[in-house]
Amino acid sequence: MVGCGAGGLATATQFLQSSPGGRVIVLERTGEGQRGGNTAWTGAFFRLEPDGSPAADFTERMHSLSEGKTESAIIDRLAGAAQSAVQWLAQNGVATKTDHTYFLTSQGPRLMPEGGGAAIVERLAVRVLELGGEIRYNTTAQLLERDERGAVTAVVAEDGTRYEAPTVVLACGGFEGSPDLLDRHLGENGHELTPIAPGGRSNRGEGITMGTAVGAATDGQFERFHGEPVDARTSAPEALVMVYPFGILVDHRGRRFLDEGSDTPDNTFESVAYHIWRDADQFAYVIADQRLMRQNIARAVLTDRAPESADTIAQLAERLGIDAQALVSTVEQYNKAAEPGPLDVTRLDGVATKGLEPPKSNWARPLDEPPYVAWPVRCAITFTFGGLKTNEDAEVIDRLGVPIPGLYAVGEVAGIYHHKYPGATSVLRALVFGRIAGEAAASRASYTTSTS
Repeated sequence: MVGCGAGGLATATQFLQSSPGGRVIVLERTGEGQRGGNTAWTGAFFRLEPDGSPAADFTERMHSLSEGKTESAIIDRLAGAAQSAVQWLAQNGVATKTDHTYFLTSQGPRLMPEGGGAAIVERLAVRVLELGGEIRYNTTAQLLERDERGAVTAVVAEDGTRYEAPTVVLACGGFEGSPDLLDRHLGENGHELTPIAPGGRSNRGEGITMGTAVGAATDGQFERFHGEPVDARTSAPEALVMVYPFGILVDHRGRRFLDEGSDTPDNTFESVAYHIWRDADQFAYVIADQRLMRQNIARAVLTDRAPESADTIAQLAERLGIDAQALVSTVEQYNKAAEPGPLDVTRLDGVATKGLEPPKSNWARPLDEPPYVAWPVRCAITFTFGGLKTNEDAEVIDRLGVPIPGLYAVGEVAGIYHHKYPGATSVLRALVFGRIAGEAAASRASYTTSTS
């Protein structure tokens, strides 16, 4: 196993449960206190009903958001195995609960592990050790070896140590922690994107590089990623600012550049973050007034910094270091196009601007109740989309469309997403396909033993 997040630990745990007495070694590049990659920092929401079954629109949503490019067999396998994965988590000490407090999402269900992704990492790591597995920390995998038949037979670590095995499973994330790979795949400004949480810094693309070096094909959209709008003033992890639909979003010139209220935040935050990076040069500001501040926004603003505040828009612009005349003009134009009335953040209200470009489709209330507030925001990268091509059995596929014997990939290192991330599926797919890979590894181990 390469990687100690949800995918790697699910694989290792399932392997040991399916093959009692089997041997598994998990290679983790960090120390024990930093293990888990992105999993350890996420809430790990699942788009599942309280009983663990998929949301009614689960498969359709994955198809539509990828514009039909995500393999149907993979989507169907994920949906079909989701409930059993949640039940398996509970059997291994990670209970789930329905989340009723997630701030203003579409009405789809949200299930989450109690304790978030950190609970998955902590509990499954314990289970691996209880079942006789081994976790080797501060060990970075670098190369894969193949035999004369083309089967992967070993992993070579950065220090030169060889780990021979009939099955190798890559679960070591994407490349959001590599400025060079971000520039290569996203363009010359890719390195401006920093991981949203410390765990992402460990995802430096080695799994993808190792896989392609032994003939693996790739899948997923390498020039796209899942990003989120975060407070630009802090280094705190996942300092989300998700209240942009209820005010206006302006660039460093004080101009609006998108429809802030096109949909609920869970359906727009990825594209909004992407536009902040691409269209606003990573400098943007959420501008609001006391209509918003009277709402319960604790779950929508996770930064450790209070918003900037001023009695006038001109003074607010000065605090932000942007042109006061431009921002005043932007707010005046917006207010003329907006509709007076109370702000209701609990639903899509259909209150839209009139005659304004770009428009604002919901929550278009004037900004006229001082003091005014602002959050400087930037785009942080959560995970990348491009990775190794796999099938519904988590096998890595070569450039001829044939599985590479002995090589599997789960989680972010497997590229399945295109265009737009279907929220609350990333940790779930790591768990589901981790279990599938673990069962396959157990079958291969039994076969190797019986024929040796």
